[in-house]
Amino acid sequence: MSSMPHNFASNGGKDMRRLVSICIFAIYSLSSVAQDMTDMEKILKLKGEDSPENLDPYDVEKLEEMLEHPLKLNFMSVSRLKESGLFTHYQAVSFVDYRSRHGDVLSFVELAAVDGFGQDFAGRIAPFVSLESHSLPGQAGNRGEVFHKMTARTAAKASAGEGSWNYGMKYNVEVGEYLSGGLAMSRSYDADDLLPESVSGHVRMDFKMARGKVILGDFNARFGQGLALWNGLGLSGLAAPSGYMKRASGLSASSSFTGNYAMRGVAADYSVRRVRTAAFMAVSRSEEGFTLIPAVNLAWFGRNGQVGLTHYAETAGVPEAFHIPDMKTSADIGFCFSGVDVFAECTYDWVSASTAALAGVVFPAGDKLKMASMLRYYPSGFTPGRSSAARSTTRCSNEYAFSFSGETSSGTFSADAAYFPEPKSDDNLHDLQLKFQTEWSLAFSEKLKIKLRFAERIRSWGQPFRTDLRADMSCSSGRFIMTMRLNGVSCKEAGFLGYLECGYRSSQISMYARAGAFRVDEWDDRIYAYERDAPGSFSVPAYYGRGAWTAFTAAWRFATSGKIYVRAAFTAYPFMEQKKPGKAELKLQSVFDF
Repeated sequence: MSSMPHNFASNGGKDMRRLVSICIFAIYSLSSVAQDMTDMEKILKLKGEDSPENLDPYDVEKLEEMLEHPLKLNFMSVSRLKESGLFTHYQAVSFVDYRSRHGDVLSFVELAAVDGFGQDFAGRIAPFVSLESHSLPGQAGNRGEVFHKMTARTAAKASAGEGSWNYGMKYNVEVGEYLSGGLAMSRSYDADDLLPESVSGHVRMDFKMARGKVILGDFNARFGQGLALWNGLGLSGLAAPSGYMKRASGLSASSSFTGNYAMRGVAADYSVRRVRTAAFMAVSRSEEGFTLIPAVNLAWFGRNGQVGLTHYAETAGVPEAFHIPDMKTSADIGFCFSGVDVFAECTYDWVSASTAALAGVVFPAGDKLKMASMLRYYPSGFTPGRSSAARSTTRCSNEYAFSFSGETSSGTFSADAAYFPEPKSDDNLHDLQLKFQTEWSLAFSEKLKIKLRFAERIRSWGQPFRTDLRADMSCSSGRFIMTMRLNGVSCKEAGFLGYLECGYRSSQISMYARAGAFRVDEWDDRIYAYERDAPGSFSVPAYYGRGAWTAFTAAWRFATSGKIYVRAAFTAYPFMEQKKPGKAELKLQSVFDF
């Protein structure tokens, strides 16, 4: 492989021009009816992200469940609406207040008219919510439903003559608004025995009269803008204004296949008028002993926003080697005035005696333009701990940055400039990084949909430039669907990936077959591509090497309350000069809800 990468790099510009030519040719070659948004596109639009690899797997699992079983807004309390992660506190209170005065909301036009919503937001959440009502207009409905859901899955994979398998099971039950429980367990491919490797679950009780709840077991704690306490896997995408201001869900129950991100212990919150007190004690065990995480959050909620104060301390090595590796106190605000969202958070790190802060604004700049900007100040001494705020790199530390983004009906554009006071390399005193990205959704006719994305990263260390050009085209004819992607990356050398996917979908069955090829000789040029999978299995593999892959995914609703998912995939590397074994995977998942 010594000569070919060099030739490949020298022809990188010619290859990139060839990719653009292929994209343009494909635009005029495809003709059919434009495809509706896929489930992943709906999630990306809601979260304000441009790419699946910027999503939290837990959020994806939760939103996929909402797509399958939309959140019944007319049956939800303020607490449940907030915990969904779809609404700010102001929106949740505004909706419940509107419902109490005017009765159940019966159309998305009416939903858009609720104070704090608007047409754009109502359109984003529409796939994830239901306006089902069991009452007459002007009256609130009965909210005492019982809902059960069971999921079981298993998968096997093989590579180089060696095989392994995994499994997972999950059960959830909800009794109206006031009682719910769940249990999830899973075994990974690398587990040593047949017993579940990960177990998560919860029991949750809501108290209407006391305006509070108690959660025993696994729970999520997400406060402010994520600078102090936001458990989960939060990544750094700031591609669209919708992704700038986070919607804190506070304390929420968790029973997920990705339960490793949740906390475990006891949590509770209680509201008195406009003040909510939330507290929890999380417990985990490691080789050095027990880790305890006590935390408290006080929040005041006004008509147009909220102010919060959060404190937590992580005490490790209990009882023998007791020490405090992380302790933070944070204050946050979030307000909405005439469609303009203003938010900020300031956090003091007691261990390193340093302060980090962020502030931003999201505002309409016209009838068809939405803008956002953000300032971030994360000193190099600040320990990220359980932070998951917006950032340019992998940690909320060592970064002074400014971002702005805009969104129109045809696409988004964004820029991020970051200064790193502690250099990323030994050769520099300080380091800088610039990111630019733009994405267009074009409709040449009613029969064609195409999305183009251009991203550029410039930095003062390592590989100074990384250019990413991607084109996605989709079309459908009745129940048949076809999508195509061409993706080129130029960083250390140049890498290319492309695939063609054909599918069939109806109310009872859906099938997708994908075939693709990639040529990526350097790890710095790796290309990510989202793969269709069963709900709860979030797959965004990095393609590297020279090879090809095929994948088949199918879902069959065999009954009103039952659905089966099947996925088979195979990746081979026949074009490598140094032999690399292929790999195959087969998954089966069933879901029952009643």
